[in-house]
Amino acid sequence: MPITLISASLLGLLLVYLSYMVTVVRRRPTHGTAESDGDDLHNAVRAHGNLIEYAPMGLILIGLLEQMSGNFMFVAGLAGVFVVARYMHGLTFGKIDGFNPFRFWGTLLTFVSLLVASVAGLVKGYFMVIG
Repeated sequence: MPITLISASLLGLLLVYLSYMVTVVRRRPTHGTAESDGDDLHNAVRAHGNLIEYAPMGLILIGLLEQMSGNFMFVAGLAGVFVVARYMHGLTFGKIDGFNPFRFWGTLLTFVSLLVASVAGLVKGYFMVIG
């Protein structure tokens, strides 16, 4: 399952970075304590949390499609879109004032890739059940 392995590894690197950024913001002298809740800390925590909310389901769907002998190019493309979308969203969360096109497209592409993976899973599962 190389597609899932590579996707999970890339998302793991993003998770480590976003976790590190939460720690960096918490340790800034402007916050004073680790319990500070300024806007920059809120944004760092939400970027981290948002990845944790969406990455598991995306990886589960991608992994199951890959395991069930899904079309390699389809699954690889889907995984690529999902990973890029999560990076677009996570790396720019709270860093652009006003409209953030990276966050917008990252969110939209995350939703689209989850929707496509879910429908593909339903179709694949349906045909496996009926024979």
